[in-house]
Amino acid sequence: MSQIQGVGDVQDVNTLVGLQIQLARIEETLKPLAALVPSVAEVRDTSKEALACAQQVKDKLTTMEMEQSQTKVIAEEALRKANEALKVQQEQAEGRKWVKRAFYGVIIASSATGLVAAVWAGFKLAALN
Repeated sequence: MSQIQGVGDVQDVNTLVGLQIQLARIEETLKPLAALVPSVAEVRDTSKEALACAQQVKDKLTTMEMEQSQTKVIAEEALRKANEALKVQQEQAEGRKWVKRAFYGVIIASSATGLVAAVWAGFKLAALN
């Protein structure tokens, strides 16, 4: 039985050596990964900062959208009031035009009447003489 036991011992040693070689390969493969751990931590911190910045930008955009919406409503109201004011001014300008026409019409009619009266009076005086 010692020969069989010796053969088994050699196989066990070969298996152990094979396992050691595989462990050494795994360790060599893991060394670059171990070097990446600090980089991963940095990336995680940077990602958290980027996420916080993105959230701040989102909040600012939301605020700006609300302000823009309010500004749009105010601008539309101002435009509506400006159009109404222009319409009133046009109506007032038209009214002033008619007041001027009426005023000048009265002056012209009065002047014409006075001129006719003066000519008529001149004819009457001329007829008396």
